[in-house]
Amino acid sequence: MNRFLTLTKVKLPIIQAGMAGGITTPELVAAVANQGALGTIGAGYMKPEALQKLIQQVKQLTDQPFAVNLFATNLQASSDDLEPMQSELNTFRERLRIEPGSKEVQVHDYMQENLEVLLTEKVPIISTAFGILANEHIEKLKNNHVILIGMATNVEEAKQLEEAGYDIVVAQGSEAGGHRGTFYIDQYPDGCNIGLVSLLCAITEQVNIPVVATGGIICKEQMEGLLKLGAEAVQIGTRFLVAEEAGTAPSYKEAILNAKAEDTVITTFFSGRPARGIVNTFINELEQKQMTALPFPIQNDCTKDIRKAAKEQGDSAYQSLWAGQGVGQIRTEATVKDIIESFIK
Repeated sequence: MNRFLTLTKVKLPIIQAGMAGGITTPELVAAVANQGALGTIGAGYMKPEALQKLIQQVKQLTDQPFAVNLFATNLQASSDDLEPMQSELNTFRERLRIEPGSKEVQVHDYMQENLEVLLTEKVPIISTAFGILANEHIEKLKNNHVILIGMATNVEEAKQLEEAGYDIVVAQGSEAGGHRGTFYIDQYPDGCNIGLVSLLCAITEQVNIPVVATGGIICKEQMEGLLKLGAEAVQIGTRFLVAEEAGTAPSYKEAILNAKAEDTVITTFFSGRPARGIVNTFINELEQKQMTALPFPIQNDCTKDIRKAAKEQGDSAYQSLWAGQGVGQIRTEATVKDIIESFIK
């Protein structure tokens, strides 16, 4: 018996990762769900009104279970101490022909409101990154029969998720693209970097709840090997970035299709949290100047206008091109149906 399938009520042991930033369109999430896997809305930065609209759009396209991914950390932050970072970022703004950066930043947290939306819309599965939801939130969700999935980058995080009442833990290897779920980045400034196979074996030994494997998974053979090692499902991100249904910018897709495996690096310069992406001008120039990123989510807010302008202008040199270490094996865009079939046929 596969406990992941029993808990989530999906047919295939595959999760489409909850990638924030407009990637997880209603069409992507619903297409994954309609193929029998678990589609996920990446709601990390979303406002409640936008989240509710997106959930309702997914429901119009599928009657299958799907999940919503949240950041289990307080995003509320403000700062007027943004120099010298903004001065350096203004160099990029000049190249993109946009206004200089703001002298102060105010970031709002919508966790409370977003959880109410999820309960109102009766979303059956919630996944979280960057920590653990507050006890009162967990209790409320469990009372409403919501299945909770949490990301872990080491054994201690996995055990904390289990003890807090989570139903499923995702073992997230260092190969994973984008932000990893490391709880304490003061302790692990580059994220906790344990390879997936070692991490999966360690976590399955230490916890009793189902374990999902994620990080650099691109093909059927990897999935089969990880299932044999004790995973009850796999979570796939980068492969779905080039799905026809994804909201990935054309310039971002092109960067993925042209990337080699060795082209990814871990950087904090886009958001203030360590994340793996394809190296580009933005990362290289700030690395060469030995800059120190502002804390998350202040750095994320400071770079938002640059990333947006670069996306609109089709310039991948200044976008956050999140991708896992399997990126070098991806050479074609495909439909969700074709991607999922490549893992199960």
